[in-house]
Amino acid sequence: MKLTEIPDGEKVFIDANIFLYSAFDHPTFGRNCRDLLTRVENKEIKGCSSDFVLSEVFHKLTVAEISSVYGVEVRKAKKLFKERPEIIDELKIVWVEMELIKNFNLGLLDGALFPDFVVLSRRYSLMAADAIHLAMMRLNEVTNIATNNNDFERVEGITQWKP
Repeated sequence: MKLTEIPDGEKVFIDANIFLYSAFDHPTFGRNCRDLLTRVENKEIKGCSSDFVLSEVFHKLTVAEISSVYGVEVRKAKKLFKERPEIIDELKIVWVEMELIKNFNLGLLDGALFPDFVVLSRRYSLMAADAIHLAMMRLNEVTNIATNNNDFERVEGITQWKP
């Protein structure tokens, strides 16, 4: 199902790739992801996520900006940061994007997830991060996820909305 088809009023867990496609203006998925986030901002749908997702978004935005600003390959950005941690203060885009998310109409889910995510990982053949998302959704009774990750198609009781 497409992001554009999410009915008004639905509660939807937003995965990291949705935020990143929007922030990076992905040529195929960027617009639909921005439109979804606008619907969340306008309270047409109830968007939620987790600190775990937002830490992934923060990390990937930071690495991408270091790569861009310092002209290094993405895989070498972390090494550069380890050598020169002061470069974090020179970044700009990551701070703007995270401030937008902070002021966004986004519910943050929380709760104890261990050992549930381990059980869900094995049951649905999910990697750790996806199992954590699923455990968070189950704990908070969220049955919709906005993601471009096909692994959630294996999970019964979850509706996946794709860009």
